[in-house]
Amino acid sequence: MKRIFAIVAALVAGAVLADTIEGRVVKVYDGDTVHLLAGSEKSKIRLDRIDAPESRQEYGKEAAEHLRNKIFGKTVRICYDKKDRYGRILGLIFLEDLDINLEMVATGNAWHYRRFDKTVAYCDAERDAREQKLGLWANPDPVNPQEWRKRNKRKRAYNSRP
Repeated sequence: MKRIFAIVAALVAGAVLADTIEGRVVKVYDGDTVHLLAGSEKSKIRLDRIDAPESRQEYGKEAAEHLRNKIFGKTVRICYDKKDRYGRILGLIFLEDLDINLEMVATGNAWHYRRFDKTVAYCDAERDAREQKLGLWANPDPVNPQEWRKRNKRKRAYNSRP
């Protein structure tokens, strides 16, 4: 019983520490980065838990277009508790009750970033998308964006993920 209480307390504490912003998506950079306008403040948001193909990578334009069609111009809620080394908010994007980050993985438009996240729903979503050959998984040998970035070093450091 004490263990269950400790787990619940940790989850509640995490929820209390998380920040939330609401705003309109005014730009979609690629399949995992957007600009949010909240009042008069603009914030660059990096979708947490996922890694989408880079813009110049195979399936990169399609992933960005999928995200654009889902949330561009719409009011979304961002839940976050950290920023990346480039100052971007690392967050989960919700359109009403839909977890957009999870939806990107489930539709084959992004990898689950398992190196930094072990969330079961995301693992299951990627597995299902792979099995159904959805989106980028239709390619018999898709290249993980992290590997693609290593092979194609860029001048603009904010385009890579730690």
